[in-house]
Amino acid sequence: MLRRTIGTVRRVLVLVSVLLVAAAGASSAVSAPGKLHVVLKGQSHHPVVGKTWSYSVTVTNAAGKPVASKIHLQMLLAGMSVVGEVGVHVVKNGVWKETIVAHGPDAFPLTAVGQPLVLQATVTAKGYATAKARWPIVVKK
Repeated sequence: MLRRTIGTVRRVLVLVSVLLVAAAGASSAVSAPGKLHVVLKGQSHHPVVGKTWSYSVTVTNAAGKPVASKIHLQMLLAGMSVVGEVGVHVVKNGVWKETIVAHGPDAFPLTAVGQPLVLQATVTAKGYATAKARWPIVVKK
């Protein structure tokens, strides 16, 4: 009788162990964030002071489907330090397009001419890991 009880306890312990391993694997698969694919494209790598310049940001998932997201755009000097906040935009269709105006406070300043700048998009979306894309530019006169 004792052998039968020990055998039953062993089978129960093995079954519980298998269930715990399966549950741990399932929970890690559910909690792992998805990957975003971010494409940042500018009109050129050489915007000209006094002329409009356009760019776009496209956000998709691994399957290529658009992802609703928040896109934070910044201008970096030499790709390292932030020199300007371009804006934060929430998109439902995974696409943001914008034109930087030719004149006014939101235009490229004359002081930007010749500087190694980078337009950076930092993208966040529910259920996904944060992703970034960069577009290097050098403003021309």
